[in-house]
Amino acid sequence: MLKPESKTTEQEPGGSLSEQAEHALIDQCARGDSRAFDTLMKANQAQVFRLAYRFTGNRDEAEMVTQDTFIQAFRSLKGFDGRSRLMTWLYAITVRKAIDRRRRRRVEKRTQSLAEDAEPATDGRRARAPDPAEQLGAQELQEQLRDALARLPADQRAALVLVTQEGMDYREAARVMNCSRGTIAWRVFNARRLLREMLSGYLGTESG
Repeated sequence: MLKPESKTTEQEPGGSLSEQAEHALIDQCARGDSRAFDTLMKANQAQVFRLAYRFTGNRDEAEMVTQDTFIQAFRSLKGFDGRSRLMTWLYAITVRKAIDRRRRRRVEKRTQSLAEDAEPATDGRRARAPDPAEQLGAQELQEQLRDALARLPADQRAALVLVTQEGMDYREAARVMNCSRGTIAWRVFNARRLLREMLSGYLGTESG
């Protein structure tokens, strides 16, 4: 007796969805099928998290950005026009959410700093300045780089991450960031220049 043929989701090598399967799932989502969205989320979650982590440099923050991205995607999926791959659209949402969260975090830090300055320490002691010796270790360069990346302007950091770490060409990155390829090229160039300047003292190189 033949078993009834089960409906499967077509996947490309490596577990990613084919474009045909992706569009079929998006159509199902538009008709209110929440399981179809779950399938889309599982297929793209690792890539979204990777980009969020590279942008924030913090696992907890990256998880929150990933969560915010898929909440926004669920709410906005009916407006997805299909002119690009879904991942490109998700990347654009991820970048925006990461920038928003980064701005909120800066405001929170400033507020906390003002509150701490307004209240003198109860034990009469000043906060101990970090000992430079404590910062030495095998991951020191990585930490210095993460810190330098965090200080880049948000649009330049996003462009650099998309091109150098996500492997996008300038056209793909421009589509994600809704700007021209020339703008992406300038942002990547300037981000690299600023990184060299910020790390020149640590690396012992000339910033020019």
